[in-house]
Amino acid sequence: MKDTEPLLESAGETAEYIRQYVKLQVDYFRLETAERIAKVTSSVMAMLALGALGLIALLMLSLAAAFYLGNLWHSYTLAFLCVAGFYIALALLIQLFKDRWLTNPLLTSIIRAFFK
Repeated sequence: MKDTEPLLESAGETAEYIRQYVKLQVDYFRLETAERIAKVTSSVMAMLALGALGLIALLMLSLAAAFYLGNLWHSYTLAFLCVAGFYIALALLIQLFKDRWLTNPLLTSIIRAFFK
């Protein structure tokens, strides 16, 4: 009986070490997941902020171009239609190549931010 006591005591210590190890691994996984989610969220928020500022700048440039063309052509209606036509053509082009130009780069950057 006395020979088994050190073995049982060692097994109990080993079980406790395993429990502590598993707890530490779970905590590490939670922290790493939280860090990755924070990185992805901050990247998305930065992209949204830049996109909003870009849209405002694009709106101002579009208005300036339309008014400039309107002065040149003496027809604001024709100038605004021309600018609108440009954006319709651009929208169709983006629709045709959205996977290559938008979806794949966006997914790649989000996945890269998540797994860094």
